[in-house]
Amino acid sequence: ALAFAWFTGLKLGISGIVEAMVAPSADKKGNAPSFRGAWFLLGLPLGGLLANWGHWNWTWTYGRIDALSLGSFILKAVLLLIGGLLVGFGARWAGGCTSGFSLMGISRGNWMAILATLGFLVSGIITTQILYKVF
Repeated sequence: ALAFAWFTGLKLGISGIVEAMVAPSADKKGNAPSFRGAWFLLGLPLGGLLANWGHWNWTWTYGRIDALSLGSFILKAVLLLIGGLLVGFGARWAGGCTSGFSLMGISRGNWMAILATLGFLVSGIITTQILYKVF
């Protein structure tokens, strides 16, 4: 996270990088917009593919969403797209996503980011356990 911020001048956060790419604007000197974040976004899936090279079993199954989509690939794709857009909208509305806040805040040694990340983890574990016991 620190290396990314040092070399690019950007914070390591998906929502901020996507916003900068979707709504680019010229800098104060009037230069054309920079699309350095595109390399980061391209590197995410490519890095995942390289990390799993030789260990990957391709599947279209996606947990409980298969039941919600009634086995329809198109309906599953639409549900995932809508869910992704809602998460992205919520992250930008909140000023960033929890992962970007945690990565950048912890790497900078920000105590509030550390406490917030612990809160994210604890609430996620508790919510998962409640949902697992109920459903």
